[in-house]
Amino acid sequence: MSRALNKLNVLHEALGQRYGRMNDVLAREDSGLFRGAPSVSTWSVAHQLHHIATSTALMLVAVSRIASQSTPAEAAGSASAIGRSVLLTGRFPRGKGRAPKLTVPPDAVSRADLEHALARSRAKYDALGPQMEAVAASSWKLAHPYFGMLDSSQWLKLANIHADHHFRIIADIDAA
Repeated sequence: MSRALNKLNVLHEALGQRYGRMNDVLAREDSGLFRGAPSVSTWSVAHQLHHIATSTALMLVAVSRIASQSTPAEAAGSASAIGRSVLLTGRFPRGKGRAPKLTVPPDAVSRADLEHALARSRAKYDALGPQMEAVAASSWKLAHPYFGMLDSSQWLKLANIHADHHFRIIADIDAA
């Protein structure tokens, strides 16, 4: 197994662990799932979960497009300064960024919405597993709206970092 493929498999498996955590959050009683803490975030735990699932699904689509070298994937470009910083530190600055419009959860999120979003996202994750050799073989990149051109390992690393960022926010909501 090549080093690139091994690295991608490790990142993919780590993301699988994040899906376990998402399922744990979804399994909460309504009082814990729909809990908010305006001092921590304008989004409730449910909003955070919906955002994680939706964002992760889009990041996995990016990896699939890189593997198939499908538009808008490209052969050139690099991560922006903020993208390099996030990937290097493994953390997002708290309260500094705004979620891309496609990843903003609806104002009213139901348990059914969360189940659907998580199932769709998990299906993207599961579909990526058999593509890992093609992912490793491609050196193409795809643009992130804030972080520049990212390769497949950067997208997978970002998905893990992003999920962890929102899990920390959920923990802060729980503690508030």
